[in-house]
Amino acid sequence: MITVVAVLALAWFGRRAPPEPVYQGRTLMAWARDMNNPDAEARSNALAALQTMGTNGSAGLIRVLEVRDPAVMKPFLWLAPKLPLWVRRSFVRSFKPFNATADRLAAVRAFAAFGTNAPVSPLIHALRDHDRMIATEAAAALGQMGKPAVPDLVRELRDSDGSVRLMACYTLGLIGPAASPAAPVLIERLADGYTNVSRQAAYALGRIGGPAVPALAESLRKRDERIRAQAARVLGGLSLRAKDATPALIEATKDSQGAVRQAAVEALCNVWPFSPEAVAALAAALNDKNSDVRIQALQGLQRANRLAISSIPALIEALNDQSPLMRGGAALVLGTLGPAAQPAVIALRKGLEDADESVRIQMQEALRKIEVPAAPPPGLP
Repeated sequence: MITVVAVLALAWFGRRAPPEPVYQGRTLMAWARDMNNPDAEARSNALAALQTMGTNGSAGLIRVLEVRDPAVMKPFLWLAPKLPLWVRRSFVRSFKPFNATADRLAAVRAFAAFGTNAPVSPLIHALRDHDRMIATEAAAALGQMGKPAVPDLVRELRDSDGSVRLMACYTLGLIGPAASPAAPVLIERLADGYTNVSRQAAYALGRIGGPAVPALAESLRKRDERIRAQAARVLGGLSLRAKDATPALIEATKDSQGAVRQAAVEALCNVWPFSPEAVAALAAALNDKNSDVRIQALQGLQRANRLAISSIPALIEALNDQSPLMRGGAALVLGTLGPAAQPAVIALRKGLEDADESVRIQMQEALRKIEVPAAPPPGLP
């Protein structure tokens, strides 16, 4: 009988968790709870203590992340003001830990205090927490860790839970350029139908910046038009950093889908409209059946300024466009070209009879800039 008791006792104590590390008489979890303290000094002391103690107590913090509030917590909080104090105290003692949400938040903040030494997996798990503050704090901690967290986050990008995919995109955006290995999977998420995932993936790709450009340029050939359009928008947001994607954007201005063509033309305007090939693509886009594409093309040619001289024939044709915005915009661009736009004078003079007053004003202004009076011969007053 004594042997059986001894064996059971050894088994029991063998299952017990190792004791938590102690610093200045307080356990790691006690210091972690102070990370929730509204007192800045208390938080500062807790941060210093946690950094001194290190990750030796991580197992205890991981267990805390698994604990959920008791189901009776919400009804109790509603009834608490009507209950005697002794009942409230007894209830809280019976259902320890009563405020598990606050403890999970404290655990996540403790992991954040460890910085790049923190284990990745518990924080990845915390991204799934139903409490948004805990998930957001976990994302911030993973963002500080940087590249070591990327492989796990890439796996989360393919999770069946949309909210997990959303938090993974958000976290990769916090990491920025070091998250470049995630770019191909983030591009897949550009077509994600879950609320805000597509937008958050686009933001993350923008934060990655230059390292994501090759994958984004390649994605302009994807079958899904949503990916093609979003990829073009991200490249446009990168501006000059996406210059290497110019050939792919030029090709995308011929896409079969109007939304993709518009995004590609707008991106080309922002990235690099200064090459002969870009100017030719923008000039061709002036004939697009989509009026938004045509207007974006005008803006690109205006930015190209004097380099857009080769587009003068297309601009002259645009003076007859059915849209007043296009007619006036074409006149505006021709005016920026100055005397080089002399071949457009006849069409501009005809435009002085346009039914739209604002168009007539722009035609007149363009003529003023193009028909510069010749300088008098030398020696004449």
